[in-house]
Amino acid sequence: MKLAKLLGQASANGRIVRRFLPQLAPQRWRVALALGCGTASTALELLRPWPLTWIVDYALTPGQGTPGDATRVVLSGAGAYLGISIVRAVCDYFAIVTTAKANQELARALRYQLFSHLVALSPAFHARNKSGDLLVRLMGDVQLVAGMMTETLVELAQRSLLVLGTLVMLFWIDPLLTASLLVIAPLLFVAVTYVGRHITSAVRKQRRKEGELADYMYEAIASTPLIQSLGRGPDTVRRFARSNRTNSRAGLKTAKWAARLAGSVEVALGLAVAIALAVGAWRVLDGAYTAGTLLVFVAYVRSIAKPVRAGSRGSERMSKGAACGERVLKVLDQAIQVRSPAEPVPTPAAPKVLAFEGVHFSYGTSSGARAALERFDARFERGQFVGVVGRSGAGKSTFACLALRLFDPDQGRVTLDGIPLDRFDVGALRARFGLCMQETTLFGDTLRENLLLGDPEATEEALWRALEDAAADEFVRALPRGLDTPLGSGGTGLSGGQRRRITLARTLLRRAPILIVDEPFNGLDRRAIERVRATLAEYAKQAIVLVITHDRDDLAHFGRVVFLDGGRVVADGRHQELLREHTLYRNVMSDREEGAR
Repeated sequence: MKLAKLLGQASANGRIVRRFLPQLAPQRWRVALALGCGTASTALELLRPWPLTWIVDYALTPGQGTPGDATRVVLSGAGAYLGISIVRAVCDYFAIVTTAKANQELARALRYQLFSHLVALSPAFHARNKSGDLLVRLMGDVQLVAGMMTETLVELAQRSLLVLGTLVMLFWIDPLLTASLLVIAPLLFVAVTYVGRHITSAVRKQRRKEGELADYMYEAIASTPLIQSLGRGPDTVRRFARSNRTNSRAGLKTAKWAARLAGSVEVALGLAVAIALAVGAWRVLDGAYTAGTLLVFVAYVRSIAKPVRAGSRGSERMSKGAACGERVLKVLDQAIQVRSPAEPVPTPAAPKVLAFEGVHFSYGTSSGARAALERFDARFERGQFVGVVGRSGAGKSTFACLALRLFDPDQGRVTLDGIPLDRFDVGALRARFGLCMQETTLFGDTLRENLLLGDPEATEEALWRALEDAAADEFVRALPRGLDTPLGSGGTGLSGGQRRRITLARTLLRRAPILIVDEPFNGLDRRAIERVRATLAEYAKQAIVLVITHDRDDLAHFGRVVFLDGGRVVADGRHQELLREHTLYRNVMSDREEGAR
């Protein structure tokens, strides 16, 4: 049973390696060159003990020539040893540098592939997975996988050649003594495989703990003002200390198994050298060969210890790389749910109608599916200034995400001018939308770079016009460096209302024919609210504009109000009409008015 487990683990590691072979293909010439240099280095390593034999047998052994001959043999042997060492050092240099280049290029390509895949995965995937853990996979796991596929495999191949060549030389010198040494081979195999399995398991747990710790640090640092305002700094540090301690214990467990592997290999190799010394000395006394030959034999046995030790370390790195490879593949194997069709139809340049027809959508959670939209029917036309309102969880943000195909509906369809969204190219479809969600997302770059995410080709005039439309131009002009003012992570340095206006300006900069804005008036003073509302109302004359809002005072300014409840549209009309004719709407508005007081 244990043997089956060991073989199963070895097979699993092999499958991980095979999965990453296509990514290694562009580096095959570098890997081949590294293997060639490694092979040359191995051949030179096999030659290196022989000058010692010449010196012992022909210069140091009594009766084996004149003093002049002995001097010549010593100088020739020493020169040969030095020459072999120099050429071998050159080969090793090129092997190391070439392997390092392949390693860095593979890591770069893998990280690019993983990041591109993460960006394409749905928001549901990112909601289920912690950002810190994904960062650990990008920055740490990818590097270990690349090392496994380049440095570790090249080193193992080189060391395997050295072991094979050394065994050939040992059998050529003394087959009987060499055969007696092979008794340690099964011990080495079992030790490397058994301990390697435990290292893989320990590394898997360690990387998971590192991901959890990284995620906690990421969230705690980003929430420092909140933590300080609540006076929870000491509690946060204590929780970090617990997680840090758990992570350290996981790392120590990995180190212990690695130490056990190194110790097992060292004992086995010590046994081999002891056998070689004892049996070899007896063979010299028996006249089978000279003392110089025995020295070469023992030198080969001692030299084989180096590749075997390196092989054990390589096995450890393989186990770590395999565990990290599993984590990387777990992300890469996630299917991208939203894809463009093979033959997309042209996307309307100025869409007239965005329609939802019998749409059902559920979020998958650990406790089961949670319905967000049920029998959702709605039709939004160009030229209408539409307010969307509903209680928390009514499905307002969900329908906005479905409009951009961030998700696809479970049932029903969403159409643009009568054409289902899944018939358009995803990129071309999303280019028709400007989406400004309630969460203000800014990056730790300059204010200008944050705005240019909306339109990378925007001119200076267009940037300021968008800021004016979002009532943000005055405070931006007051900043020390204006548009070139650097922001902290997440827009730190701006107030909540300022961040909201910057994200709205970025959305307006797109000049998209469909605009969906979530809570644009939150955190704004009355003057700014009126200015933003006027901008959106003017924009709606030539576009489809949907404004998600909860402010009762703002609803009277919309030409149409769509009221959502329980994941579907339950009322549609002007604000005053709905107050008179729809009891639930009137009750919800009354609750909001009470809450505002």
